[in-house]
Amino acid sequence: MKNRHSMTYIALVLMVLMVACTTRERNAEWLQQAEAYHKAGKVDSTLACLYKINEERLSVEDSYAFLRLKYSNTLSKEPGAMEQIMQTAAYYEERGDTAHLEQMRKVLLSNYRYEQMYAQADSLLRRMHRDYTDRNDSASIRWICSMRSALLEQQGQTDSALYYIDRLIAMDRSSRQVRYRYSQKADLLMDMGAYAEAEACLDSAKAMAAREQDREYLYYLSERYRKLYTQQGRYDELLALLQESRQYMTRRDVASHNLYRAQVNELLHREDSARYYYQLVAQSENLFLASEALYHLSQYYSAADDAERAYHYHQDATGYIDQVFRAYQSQAKSNAFNELKLQSEIDNLKIGRQRQTIIILSLLLMLLTLAVGIAWLIQKHKRKAMEARQLQMEQENLLLRQAEELNLQREKANKLREVLIRKMEVFQKLPSLNDTLHEDNKAIRITDREWKEIRTLLDTEYEQFTSRLQAAVPDLTTTDLNFCCLVKINVSMQDLANIYCINKASVSRRKQRVKDKIGNELLQGLTLDEFLQRY
Repeated sequence: MKNRHSMTYIALVLMVLMVACTTRERNAEWLQQAEAYHKAGKVDSTLACLYKINEERLSVEDSYAFLRLKYSNTLSKEPGAMEQIMQTAAYYEERGDTAHLEQMRKVLLSNYRYEQMYAQADSLLRRMHRDYTDRNDSASIRWICSMRSALLEQQGQTDSALYYIDRLIAMDRSSRQVRYRYSQKADLLMDMGAYAEAEACLDSAKAMAAREQDREYLYYLSERYRKLYTQQGRYDELLALLQESRQYMTRRDVASHNLYRAQVNELLHREDSARYYYQLVAQSENLFLASEALYHLSQYYSAADDAERAYHYHQDATGYIDQVFRAYQSQAKSNAFNELKLQSEIDNLKIGRQRQTIIILSLLLMLLTLAVGIAWLIQKHKRKAMEARQLQMEQENLLLRQAEELNLQREKANKLREVLIRKMEVFQKLPSLNDTLHEDNKAIRITDREWKEIRTLLDTEYEQFTSRLQAAVPDLTTTDLNFCCLVKINVSMQDLANIYCINKASVSRRKQRVKDKIGNELLQGLTLDEFLQRY
């Protein structure tokens, strides 16, 4: 019963671990996919992957990665969002993860600016500036100056913002960056009313763009000139500028360009030219600009007492506005539908996750029931096995006792053999087999008849020892067989040296030669003495 409860507990633990591991593996896959989409700049795909992740099942490292990806791709207004961003930045700072720390600091800076927490944003920029200076990261320092300029401009501190723009102009190396800084500076100067300085900055940017033949940027600068000339009331120069900028504009800019020309001509009281350009704009595919042009034409003909044309143009303008309104309604409905669809997908994912959990739990419950049944069968089998084992142990003990008795009989037989061998005349010459003799360096002579007698005795007492050894190792000579016989009956090294009239080292070498002939396959790691005594 105790074992059965143990098996149940183990099965439950395994069930919980399997559910947790499955959820963690899926979370890791979605998080990895979200990281890949984030690096590719695909915000919607990144957020879609993040919605599928179960935050409660994330590890500490993965949870911070989840928050980093979440707040890097959306400006969240959730309660506690700022605190989570700060905690994530502190986590990466503690780990020394510079790349992710920089990413989270930029997210934190964006949130500070969004919440108009200018003091905190300035403090963070100063800290980042110190870090970039220590690393001698010039590109990041330029970014800091750009952010500080934008922050000061957001606070209305135009003079300080201009200071950082001048620093950027000195630091930037590419002409594209420099001319962008000039146009940025011109916008600030126009807001301050410094039109001459603003025009000088625009002229510098225009000269650089003209050298590089950047037509798109030249048209962008013409829009800045429009703002400058309009604020100063320089309408004649503005018309000349509009005429010049026609060569730089693209097809999508034609309608807005003509509308602006119509408005300038209207300011100069050139009504015919103004009506001409308004009529061009009224034929545009851009419904916003076309409706505005039609309203202006309606006003012109209304002032000229041409009520029919005025009504006609007014109706057309109203129709365009209705189309725009319906398009906006359709887009709003489409957006609402997409939001509902996204929420529905999120709910379906949650339901699917719950279903998977239920299925897994059901399967694990079935496995648990099966495991309990198997455990009961195993216990039953174990009891039978234990009974069989006890019976087998009793039989083995009986066999062991019989083997011990047999070994005792064999030891007695071996002792009798040694006694018989020692009593033979030839072995009386060997001090190591005769207790009455003392070992010395005197030569011991054994005749051929005595050698034959030794071999015959060992074959008789040890089941044809020499014949079996000769059959197993055909390379052994008669001299080798005689030597093996002496080794088998434990003749000492000194006696062997006296028999063969050699020193003990030579006896060892002779043993090695015989051992080499026998080979490791038969020896199986035994010494020559051990092998021959067991053979």
